[in-house]
Amino acid sequence: MRKVYALAVIVLLLLFSFSESYGQTIIDAEFRPRSEYRSGFNQPLPDALKSALVNMQRTRLNFNYKGGVVSARLVLQDSRIFGETDTKQPTTATTGSIGVYEAWSELLLFSGTSFKIGRQGLQFEDGRLFSLSPWSNTGNSHDLAQIRYFAPGLDVQLGYANNNQKAYNADTSFYNVSKMYKELAFLHLTKAIVKGLDLSLLAVDEGFMKSKTNLDLYHRYTTGGTLQLKNDKMPLGLLVTGYYQFGKSAPTVDLDAYLLALKATYTINDKIAGLIGADYYSGSASTLAVTETNTFNKLPYSTNHSFNGYMEYWGTLPKGGLINYFGGVNLKFSKKLSSDITCYAFSLAKDMKVGTSEVQKNIGSELDVVLNYKFSAEAAVQFAWCGYLATDGTKILKYKSAAIDSKFPQYAFLMLTIKPQLYKTPVVIENK
Repeated sequence: MRKVYALAVIVLLLLFSFSESYGQTIIDAEFRPRSEYRSGFNQPLPDALKSALVNMQRTRLNFNYKGGVVSARLVLQDSRIFGETDTKQPTTATTGSIGVYEAWSELLLFSGTSFKIGRQGLQFEDGRLFSLSPWSNTGNSHDLAQIRYFAPGLDVQLGYANNNQKAYNADTSFYNVSKMYKELAFLHLTKAIVKGLDLSLLAVDEGFMKSKTNLDLYHRYTTGGTLQLKNDKMPLGLLVTGYYQFGKSAPTVDLDAYLLALKATYTINDKIAGLIGADYYSGSASTLAVTETNTFNKLPYSTNHSFNGYMEYWGTLPKGGLINYFGGVNLKFSKKLSSDITCYAFSLAKDMKVGTSEVQKNIGSELDVVLNYKFSAEAAVQFAWCGYLATDGTKILKYKSAAIDSKFPQYAFLMLTIKPQLYKTPVVIENK
């Protein structure tokens, strides 16, 4: 398999080097090792267990071509945990994760309208529903086709995907790739209302097979949008988000839920900026019938790391929903050194029981302290320390018992990111 990828890289390099195409080719790479200290990441760590030190790395090789009519992108990716494979790489080894993260081409149909098909990342607004998930060691991408229309002040994307695990001759097989849809359709629109104020609307239809014996689809629908105020000439920035969900969250469960979010930033001067906001994910009352749910479904193609704390305690929402109040500060010590400090306070949106135990609404708080240092345009390092103040409610939700003895939850990481540009052709201009 590695020989195949090596050969593909060599062929692409030759094609890009000797091409007479009227466009530009850029080849760059990403080397991103990260070490994580986990002593209560995602859930409190019982006293009987030892803290973990995990080292991982994501490596990418990116090929980008942009011409007048055709654009294309190919990203080869290796994602691994240090030590997960034999470094001698015996021929019998089947582990490893070298693969294709993105592979798409885009054809300009006529002025402002293009058709794009292949494996591609999707990022809408701040990543609430769809995100490239840059923090993840693998990222998110989708096999789909989309038509896009772009004009000054207007951007419209219409996409569709249909997934299969093999090239079947008949539609008789259950599609069961974890957290992925059988069918996906979306419509995304961004409109500039005035300079610095944008309105984005998004409608999503996800189709999932009901069961191995019933291959009919049930659908989860999410619709809503974001209003964003962002103007470099104004100190105030604002992001207002609202989404409504309906349809089915499972084959026999009716869905009726919503998400409301507000985030405001204020730049005091070129050294200090403040942040304040709140997220409200609707939840289900403990008396609600099992065939109904009011709990908002966080789509698995979004990003957990950017919302509700770096420790990702509520990447999967409690049945009772979630309220998150947060505030923080961004400090710029120099052109190269900066820091982000953010506090979160979490509570349930609805009263909730686990078994016969009532869960207190206060389910903890978190502090994230992040340091960023930029060596150059190609290299940067990030360090973070995070701590979580767990409550009895936290423990009941995570372990179904408040009696468990646990260590003080904390998490830290050190991440180095290097993005060298390896090759760039000049734009070829046709001589007439």
